[in-house]
Amino acid sequence: MNKKQTKFVCILVTLFLIFIQIGCGTASEEDDPPETGEEERALERPPMEEMIVSSEHWKDEYPLIYQSFINTSRAKDWEIEDTSLGGLHPIDYLERYPEIAILYDGIGFGKEYFAARGHYYSLDDVINTSRPKPGASCLACKTGEYEYLHVKYGDEMFAMDFHTTVQEVQHPISCYNCHRNEPGKNIHVTLPHLDNAIENLNLEIDPGTRACAQCHVEYFLEPETKEVILPWDNGLGVDEIEAYFDERDFYDWKHPRTGTPLIKVQHPEFEMYTGSIHDGFGISCADCHMPTMEEEGETYTSHWAKSPLKTVGESCGYCHGEGEQELIEWVEDIQKEIDAKKAEVSTLLVQLIEEFAEALEERSLDDDTVEELWSLHRKSQYRWDFVFVENSTGFHNADKSRKTLEDAKQYAEEALEILANHRE
Repeated sequence: MNKKQTKFVCILVTLFLIFIQIGCGTASEEDDPPETGEEERALERPPMEEMIVSSEHWKDEYPLIYQSFINTSRAKDWEIEDTSLGGLHPIDYLERYPEIAILYDGIGFGKEYFAARGHYYSLDDVINTSRPKPGASCLACKTGEYEYLHVKYGDEMFAMDFHTTVQEVQHPISCYNCHRNEPGKNIHVTLPHLDNAIENLNLEIDPGTRACAQCHVEYFLEPETKEVILPWDNGLGVDEIEAYFDERDFYDWKHPRTGTPLIKVQHPEFEMYTGSIHDGFGISCADCHMPTMEEEGETYTSHWAKSPLKTVGESCGYCHGEGEQELIEWVEDIQKEIDAKKAEVSTLLVQLIEEFAEALEERSLDDDTVEELWSLHRKSQYRWDFVFVENSTGFHNADKSRKTLEDAKQYAEEALEILANHRE
């Protein structure tokens, strides 16, 4: 066998040994896991008056887990987090990627776009952003009290005034989002949009991924009701989600310089991760982002929920035999490649917008050509955006990221060729 084949076999053997070890059980701060299948059952929602929405309630029962969650409040990270890509904090995307002011012209992201902070700040950040909040549904992934609000007001809550409704909310993301009143036991889905969406998928989702998929997904707000919708009717692929929007003639905004009806992608970590190599091994989001840690002679599940590069040994070491620095460099090599491809495509898109806008100002394009250019611009920018806003900088699924950006590049080049031919 060659070196790659040998490495692959080693990984398989390591995973097999891990699964055996997990099956034998280990000491942890959490309660013993439930019987097989119990995690998958439909779990009852507690009455409104019994909902425990504050994480602080559990700090004495689960002190190490609670402290790991509080770590998401850090304004500065450990040295290992300061990688060249991914993990820097905070990031003003408009300063770091000035071209997006042109790409997002006409929508709030073109005026203010900061990298998301930890779960601890989820409520503060959605309140303080100057981007418009079309309804109280904008609280969906920002507070442990969202289910309380939904039970209290029903579906009418989605379109309620954000600034009025948020006065009732005190807590950011908390234990309740993923466990309701049962931390250390089952995973609960508390956000209705995920339950609605997975009914259309012929897909088993590991609980450690399902919890994260409540929020780390592409979504849009239904224009009339402001309900959060996950566009998965056709599947989770880039083309399938695009087809969902195309079938409904949906767009988030029209670019003010070209008139192109564009889609603003959100943060499709779940969609990108699904079908990846790690996903194929049965590894969940929590396995890497919430590893088992040891402290004070006890083991516990970290709820820091940040980049695995911050806990390389615990997150990656069980399956990968390389040294920590070698693993970090491997991840960064992939991220640098994807980042370079994103930059190449964004440069093409800026050129496309400039030349398209100039041609429109000259009134020299016929209607059919404008329609074709709109289609190509929409397709290209949607694919670039799908990778740009996905928070792993391509690592979750490098092959899918490469193909998505190559397709984006092809559509942009087709549009530029049409414009070039038009000028001749």
